[in-house]
Amino acid sequence: MKKLILFMAIIPPLLFSQQKEKIVLDLNRAIEFALERNSEIKVAQLEVDKSKQQLREALSGLYPKIDLSAQYQRYIKKPVIFLPPGTPFNPGNRPGILEIGSDNSYNGTASLSIPLFSWTLYESIGIATSSLDLANESYKNTKNQIIGNVQKSFLTVLLSREMKNLMELSLKNAEDNFENVKRLNKAGTLSDYDVLRAEVQVENLKPVVLQMENNYKLSLEALKVAIGLEAEEEIEVVGELNFEEPYKIPSEDEVINELLKTNPQLAILENQVKLYEKMLSLEKSSYLPTLAGFGSYQYQTQANDFKFSEYRWVKTFVVGFQIQLPVFNGFKTQARVSQAEISLNQVKEQKKNLTEAIKTQALSILYRVQQALKRIEGQNKTVKQAEEGYNIAKRRLENGLATQLEVNDAELALRQARINRLQAIYDFKVAEAELNTILGKN
Repeated sequence: MKKLILFMAIIPPLLFSQQKEKIVLDLNRAIEFALERNSEIKVAQLEVDKSKQQLREALSGLYPKIDLSAQYQRYIKKPVIFLPPGTPFNPGNRPGILEIGSDNSYNGTASLSIPLFSWTLYESIGIATSSLDLANESYKNTKNQIIGNVQKSFLTVLLSREMKNLMELSLKNAEDNFENVKRLNKAGTLSDYDVLRAEVQVENLKPVVLQMENNYKLSLEALKVAIGLEAEEEIEVVGELNFEEPYKIPSEDEVINELLKTNPQLAILENQVKLYEKMLSLEKSSYLPTLAGFGSYQYQTQANDFKFSEYRWVKTFVVGFQIQLPVFNGFKTQARVSQAEISLNQVKEQKKNLTEAIKTQALSILYRVQQALKRIEGQNKTVKQAEEGYNIAKRRLENGLATQLEVNDAELALRQARINRLQAIYDFKVAEAELNTILGKN
């Protein structure tokens, strides 16, 4: 029994200590977490690191290449040379055979080679450099997209929380109104029908509030996914879905001009164009000669025994130049050059098509920003009018000058006006985030 009591005393603190601390997130911290934990940004960074090593590999071709080698041979049958007949070494009438070499052969070699001129090598370095630039642009684009996705997910959490709070407030108003109606009914001011209407209003709002709570929880889970957090981690979002005035709307020309300069996707295609231009030059470089310098130092000996101290070692040292000029390879180079030209033209066409598509997309987002701003301005007035109408309806009901139906209608109008205003602010914030994303401002 004592052991059981001790076990029960120890386990709760252990369980409590294993619980993860809730993560409190504002928008900036959510973005920081995403850039640290999101798998896509990690993959993009690894691609940059790999491209750096590929450039390092390409640059290694400019340095001398030094090799050391050692070889031991044991001749089971020695090589021979044939001596023609009637010579001082073979006075007979038949060809003579003379064994050469010894049973054991040792050879140590140090060789060096260095490219003196190789256009292919220079173009390979250019390709590796362009590949690194492309990887950096892809990383920037991934980062830009992740920030944009986190911003939109964060805004969705704010909207769903505001909607939840709004519906909870509407439910509370309905419950307060229900209690007030029951009080007035007991006083004989309102009928039983008014009580029934007020009760129905309360019951109709309860499932809506539950749905809003579920939507809020789902939006939190979606934000975790966008950030790269584990499902079991708990988060708390801080911030308000507010609209700050004034907001300067950029013109269409300003958006297009900035788009052509800063859009990450266009920057990626521009780097792809440069890469394929380098690849075309690389294929054309196969027509050009290459020149290399080389040197070789050998240390060798042969013997029929293993008396190493008596061996006679011979040193050989040679240096020289090697030039290689391609003459004919069955039209292989010409075919590869044609393929590179086609690939380059394909990328140019892709860039042209994407440019027009992104222009249209950017203008569409700009129009959504403009429309949302107009909606916010109109809904600000509507909410004030709806609040005033709801307060008037409640006073009229208390004075017996209105029915419960009028109060319900006024409350519904107020709720819808607030929802419309929240939705307009959300649409504006999302469009603003998408505009920043397409302009590469994240």
